[in-house]
Amino acid sequence: MLYPRGGSGQLITANEFSLLHEVYSAIVEKELGHSIPLPQGVQEMLAQKAAVPPDQPAPESWEQWLAILDLAANPHKLRSYVVARDASEPALVALIRFLVGKKLHTDSDRDKVDWLLTHLFKKREEQRKLPTGWPKVEVQEILQGSEFPPLSQYAQDVLMEVPALLDEVKYFENFHQITDSRAIERGRNLKNQFGEEFFHPDVLAAIVNYNLLLGKKFNELVQEVSQKIHEFAQSQPEQSAPNTKQLLQSDYRSTADAFRHLGDLDRKEAVGASRSASPTQAYGASLEQQLKHLGVDPAQETLHLRNRIQELSMRFRSNLMTTSIPNPVSPVRLQDWEASAFRTQYPETEQTFRAEFARSVCYAIAIVARIYDEIPLYYEKKGTEFLWKKHYDALVFLLYEGRKHRETLLKLSGVSQQRGLHEKAKQLQATAEKLDAGLAKAAAVF
Repeated sequence: MLYPRGGSGQLITANEFSLLHEVYSAIVEKELGHSIPLPQGVQEMLAQKAAVPPDQPAPESWEQWLAILDLAANPHKLRSYVVARDASEPALVALIRFLVGKKLHTDSDRDKVDWLLTHLFKKREEQRKLPTGWPKVEVQEILQGSEFPPLSQYAQDVLMEVPALLDEVKYFENFHQITDSRAIERGRNLKNQFGEEFFHPDVLAAIVNYNLLLGKKFNELVQEVSQKIHEFAQSQPEQSAPNTKQLLQSDYRSTADAFRHLGDLDRKEAVGASRSASPTQAYGASLEQQLKHLGVDPAQETLHLRNRIQELSMRFRSNLMTTSIPNPVSPVRLQDWEASAFRTQYPETEQTFRAEFARSVCYAIAIVARIYDEIPLYYEKKGTEFLWKKHYDALVFLLYEGRKHRETLLKLSGVSQQRGLHEKAKQLQATAEKLDAGLAKAAAVF
C-alpha cells in the first residue's frame, strides 16, 4: 500500500523480493567484482525460498536491504542490466512496484521508473503489435494494492501540458525541429514539475504515452536524416556525423550533445539560408558590432528566437486551453491578446497594423521565454570550462535585443493611442511591462 511521502506501507511480495534481489545483487556484484555478504534473514529466506508462500508480504527488513542495494544501481547501470539480460516482465513489474512504493523518492527513482515503465510498455507493443495509447488501467493493474491521494490542482494543470506538447510534435517534419524546439528538454522539465506526484498512476500513464509517441517520432526522423547526414559528412570531411544506430540504443540524456550536433548538421543548409535572408538592418550597425565584439553571433541567436516563436505558435494553436509557458524559472502567463497573437498567422508581406501588433507581441513573449530558458542552463553550466559560454552569449543577446524591442513596443503603443486604439495601446504597454520583468532577471545574471 502506497502512501504520500512520509507515510508507511508495504508493496512487494516474497516472490517479487526474489526477483529484485537477483537483479540488484547481479548489478552490485559486477561492480564489486565479488559476491556480497547477506543479512541473516535474507540468507535464510533465499535458502528456504520454496517454503515461503510467493504472495507473502515482504518484511520491512527485506525491503530495507533492497533499498541499500538500489543505491548502488544508478539509472544507467539498471538500464544496462535490463537490456543486456532482456529482463522478464515479472522482473520489470517488480522493479516498478518496489521503486514506486518507496517512502521517500529521489531523482534517480523517478528516472528509473520513467525508463522501466516505458520499456515495459514498449515490449508489450512489440509483442502485441498494437499501440499502447493512454495506459491508465494497465498502470493501475501494475500498482495493484496501492492507494494514492487525489492529484493536486497544480499536478492536474501540469498534466494538461503533456497532450499539448505531443500535439506540437506531430507537426515536426525534420529532425532539427526536435532539437530547435527543445521538445525533449521541455518534456523533462514537465516531469520534474510533478515532484512526488510523478509516481501517481494518472501521471505515469501520461508519461508512458508521451515517451512512446515522442520516441516513435524521434526515431523516425533520425532514420530519415541519417542518410542525408552521412552524405553531407562525406562531402564535408571536417564534419563528423554521429553513429545514429548507436545513439538510438543509448539514453538520450547521456547523448544530448551528439543529437544536438546531428540536428546542427541537419539544418546546416537551412541556417545558411536563414542567415542570407536575415538583413543586417534588423540590428543597428553599432549594436551588431557590439554583440560581435562580445563574441555573440546575432544571426544565430535571432534564428533561435524565431524558432522559439514557431514552437510557441504550434503549441498555442494545437491546444486552445494553453494560457502559460512553463519553465524552471517562473511560468510565463499570457493574456488573451498575447495567446491570440501566437495563434494568428499573417503573411510576412502583410504590413497592416494587426500584423505588426501580433508580431511585436509574439517577439516580446518569445524573448521572455528564451530568457527563462537560458538562465537555469547558464547557472547549471557556470562551473564548467566552456559549456556556460553559449548560454551567457544568449542572455547577452536577449538583453540587448529585449531592450531594443521594448522601445518598439512603446512606440507602437503611442501610434495606437494616436489612432484612437486605446485598448491596443494598453495591451502593448502591459506586454512591455512583462518584457521589463524578464529583462530585469537577465540583467541580474551579469
